[in-house]
Amino acid sequence: MAVEDTSLTVVSTGNRLGVIAIDGFDVSTSRDAADAPALRAAVRGRNAVIEPHDVSDPARAWTTIATGEPPDVHGIRGLETRRVAGLRGIVAGGGGRLGRLIAAGTDLLRLTRPAVASREERRVKTIWEVAADAGLRSAVVNWWATWPAPPGGGIVVTDRAVLRLEERGALDAEIAPPELYATLRQAWPSIRQRARDIAMRHLPGSGGAELSRVLRRSAELDATVIEVLNALPGPRRDLDLAYLPGLDIAQHTLLTGSGVAALTPSAAAARIDGLHAYYRFLDRALAPVMSREPDRIVMLLVQPGRVDTPGEGLLSIAGETASHTAAIRATALDIAPTIAFAIGLPLSRELPGRPLTELFDPEFARKSSVRYVTTYGRPSSPAAPRDGKPLDQEMIDRLRSLGYVK
Repeated sequence: MAVEDTSLTVVSTGNRLGVIAIDGFDVSTSRDAADAPALRAAVRGRNAVIEPHDVSDPARAWTTIATGEPPDVHGIRGLETRRVAGLRGIVAGGGGRLGRLIAAGTDLLRLTRPAVASREERRVKTIWEVAADAGLRSAVVNWWATWPAPPGGGIVVTDRAVLRLEERGALDAEIAPPELYATLRQAWPSIRQRARDIAMRHLPGSGGAELSRVLRRSAELDATVIEVLNALPGPRRDLDLAYLPGLDIAQHTLLTGSGVAALTPSAAAARIDGLHAYYRFLDRALAPVMSREPDRIVMLLVQPGRVDTPGEGLLSIAGETASHTAAIRATALDIAPTIAFAIGLPLSRELPGRPLTELFDPEFARKSSVRYVTTYGRPSSPAAPRDGKPLDQEMIDRLRSLGYVK
């Protein structure tokens, strides 16, 4: 039964929730991955098939998932944007050939400069911001359009945090709360070494030097995100989210990069085998994060990545409160309401999606009634400490090296 509430009152479900988001995931390939039992089990049952939608731009697509709102509402139109020279504002990018010409002209005149989609462009709250506003402990690691991180609320390790930890220097709002930076900076050498070790151990060199380089580069990035999540200090949180881009980067590089059309059948087969190996790597790297605990729900959220023909995604749930029979269809707009339902948050009536209560045990779903508030309100915009050198150009260069921008 739906219940109306007037505030962001949490009715505890007694569970903590971990959300692992994997980009570039092909459901059919994962079903064939004999050496990836956890991933294979996740896609074979107790899940919701996410209807195909536009995932060509990851910043836009994953902000839709994080907010439960479509792009024309949440405001993130694309990964690339423009900043006004000398100011901390953004200029909405125009589409099409004319928009590209205008952008090139203003860049040439140094009136604007290329930049990456940011939190400043987003017009609605993410699910972790809603959770923090309601008093829940939350953390998000490496999600698109999270920079600059606001100083209040939960833990935010933005999409620029890895770059900042590599570059060092003063923060430019890459991590919140700001004092967490010192903790992660101290742990950074061991985080990176463990990530390299995991990638090397589970992705032994095969198929040639270039193939190994691509796979290990992606694996080190994913393992780094997992290790940063594991390094976050207590107390235990009610909601954790982490975004893993490595499979999408590897898939995009190996299957759509320059020279792909000229590959021999054997070379193409080696690349496909390499991607199969990547599923095995993910299965092992995620094992500690996906471990069963009595009071913890784990959601595995996968999307097909930057493919020409949008494919299906998947939302799988594991834990004592998971349904043993659920096999339903849903949309990307249903994911944020489902996360809210799982941790006892009311739903905003502005959200177009619905909570996927069928994914939960009937007794849990019966006790955890769906409650509503009129709105979650607009995102707050507190001034984040930004003493460090902005990493705009470094971020563009990093994304270019990973195949996100040209």
